[in-house]
Amino acid sequence: MTYPAPPCPADVRLALADLVSAYAMAVDDIGQAAGVAALFTPDGIYDLASLGMERFVGRAAIEAFFEQAFAGMAQNAHFLGNVALAAYDGATASLSAYGHAFSLGKDGTMLEVKARYAFDVALHEGTWRIARLGMTMLLPPVSTAG
Repeated sequence: MTYPAPPCPADVRLALADLVSAYAMAVDDIGQAAGVAALFTPDGIYDLASLGMERFVGRAAIEAFFEQAFAGMAQNAHFLGNVALAAYDGATASLSAYGHAFSLGKDGTMLEVKARYAFDVALHEGTWRIARLGMTMLLPPVSTAG
């Protein structure tokens, strides 16, 4: 991460922060996998390799992942903050955000995650979209049986 942040117009900074918030809200909108996938570029990557899971490439794969994930979820709550810009060149940007997320399964299991999200974003048809989203755990996930 580069500090201080690179020069970036204020309206772009707001758009990038809005994209991070849109991701959190879309993931909390259970059953709307297409809405999550739409935040990505057509060839976007949802990279969960650091969590021992797969990398999902393209909107169709991302949507399919979230459809499967949402099938077992009753509720989600994602809180993303500390959004920090690391790179910006006018057409692409990289930023990070800290996340605190809760997921309640239909079986009553609660999962709590504290992670650092890494967003690589790009302008796609005039709108900022996620080109790659990865994360690393800040603390081990906590799961409690329902």
